[in-house]
Amino acid sequence: MSLLGVHLTVLAGPTVPLPLPPDVTARVRSVTVTESDGARSAFTITLDAGRSGPTAVFDTPLLTTSPLRGGARVVVLLTMGAVPQVLLDGIVTETELTPGSASQHAELRVTGHDVSLLLDRHEVSTEHVGLDDYLQVQAIALPYLAQGIVAQAIPPPVFDPPLPIERTPTQQATDYGHLQSLAAYHGYVCYISPGPVPGLSTLYWGPPVRVGLPQKALSVDLGPDTNVTGSPTFREDVLGPEVVEGQVQDARLGTVVPVRTVGSLRPPLAALPVWAVHQTDLRTRQFRDTGLPATTALARAQSMTDRSVNCVTAQGSLDGGAYGSVLRPRGLVGLRGAGWSNDGLWYVQQVVHHVRPGSYTADFTLAREGYGATVPIVRV
Repeated sequence: MSLLGVHLTVLAGPTVPLPLPPDVTARVRSVTVTESDGARSAFTITLDAGRSGPTAVFDTPLLTTSPLRGGARVVVLLTMGAVPQVLLDGIVTETELTPGSASQHAELRVTGHDVSLLLDRHEVSTEHVGLDDYLQVQAIALPYLAQGIVAQAIPPPVFDPPLPIERTPTQQATDYGHLQSLAAYHGYVCYISPGPVPGLSTLYWGPPVRVGLPQKALSVDLGPDTNVTGSPTFREDVLGPEVVEGQVQDARLGTVVPVRTVGSLRPPLAALPVWAVHQTDLRTRQFRDTGLPATTALARAQSMTDRSVNCVTAQGSLDGGAYGSVLRPRGLVGLRGAGWSNDGLWYVQQVVHHVRPGSYTADFTLAREGYGATVPIVRV
């Protein structure tokens, strides 16, 4: 399906995704894909479910011939120019049929989530003897390599190797739930990123990506260079940032060590962080974990502060044709035309892609720790 220079391809199948048959492709009305760093990606494919032909009196053809069935693996590709990008690698979890009427066409809605579902089906109770958090991630992810999921794990700056004579790490959750818990301890994120080719996905376990080459800039109110439709909304939550204080008795030395944080240690994206400007308004959380080495306790307290500082958000809509590329979450993007306070680099938290015949748009949510650009120019 060609959309103003954008080509949409949907693949589906019970095990190996294959391109949809031409008659099913012709029935696709819209595709919506939601990508976020805080939740698994989701998709909705809407198809025309009208009945025609001699067999239509018996059943809706899409229900009997379409590979878009419950449990099927689905890959959504979006090609702009000559470079295809994998928008989603997921599993169908629900189908919804709305029969037609005199005033309404029949419609089939196929919804699902990314392949992190494969890691979230079975709760297990097991021990990870001698494995620190990073090694647990590697061990848990290894069996899913056969299903096209490749692990990309970043070792935490501080970790506590578990000595078998002292403690044994346990897991009382699904693999995905356990990975999420381990990530939270270090202020990390854990998500599935589709691609780089159909049938492959990357399991990322590490810090939010706030360094590296940013994506093409979002342009606001810049005449012919504008690619953001309407006016974006900027929101500040002064009560969002929080510091942590308390104390912990070192598990090995037995000494009591104070635990306190004063701000974020993540790479800055704003010249005026809210946590630094509004020190008197910061909320304080008590550190209540026990039985930890002092270094682990300090690192865990710092991760709690780091997770809270993205209290300035920007929301808006993007004209995909004017942008000329696909905006992806979980990385950096430049913003220009909104004034010094709001221009500069932002972290992309969420993108909702809307693909319909004749249009491609995206709704985005950006976040950072404060106001003010930290760079003089952005990538265009």
